[in-house]
Amino acid sequence: MRNILFILLSVVFINLKAQENKQSAFTFNYTYQIPTSDLANTFGDNSAIGASYFLETANNLFYGIEGNYMFGDNVKDSTLFDNISTSTGAIIGDDGHYTNVVLMQRGLDAYLFMGYAFHFKETNLSGIYISQGFGYLQHQIYINTKNQNIPQLDEEMKKGYDRFSNGFSTKLSADYKYYSKKGKFQASAGINYTMAYTKINRSYDFANQQHYSSQRKWDQLLGFKFEIIIPIHRKNEEEFHYF
Repeated sequence: MRNILFILLSVVFINLKAQENKQSAFTFNYTYQIPTSDLANTFGDNSAIGASYFLETANNLFYGIEGNYMFGDNVKDSTLFDNISTSTGAIIGDDGHYTNVVLMQRGLDAYLFMGYAFHFKETNLSGIYISQGFGYLQHQIYINTKNQNIPQLDEEMKKGYDRFSNGFSTKLSADYKYYSKKGKFQASAGINYTMAYTKINRSYDFANQQHYSSQRKWDQLLGFKFEIIIPIHRKNEEEFHYF
């Protein structure tokens, strides 16, 4: 996290010193994601919210940093707790009563990205922005016991079921950014495809009563994104007629 903040501050500093750049901006986004390949066997569709900072140079190249928090409520493995539940699928707490355990997906990713912007007019920053990002992705099954006392699912035992995974990730994005002639807040919509080379970082799988393999796999996500752009600096504002 400290390294990410250092990179972000460095990018902002460079932007302040390089007034020939076309623009710089912060963005806040929402992405609806559809898992494919092996990841689709564990999770259903999920959502992500995040933020980014990017800078576009005079020759239409842009680069930046982004981070996203992923969440969802569709965990597909219905047999996860078979070895600690009754024949009807119920989990009993230490008080002898049935408990209510909720399974969700949680994760995050972070990228450094670079791309090229295709502007339809030289006097307007609207256009298609194509980029490639390289970074990190992690995800896991979040086990919510709702503060119930369940010894077989205490904080340490949860690690045997949560399939915490992480690894190197890359994301290809194509966005249409629209810059209105009125107002300071602009909008963007697009599509992205994420591929992450991950492995489960737990030693033992309680559900299947075996050690996890050290083999990595490709986790893939197809995303549809909408974002709000908050410009910080734009070159020749009078020429572009944004205000």
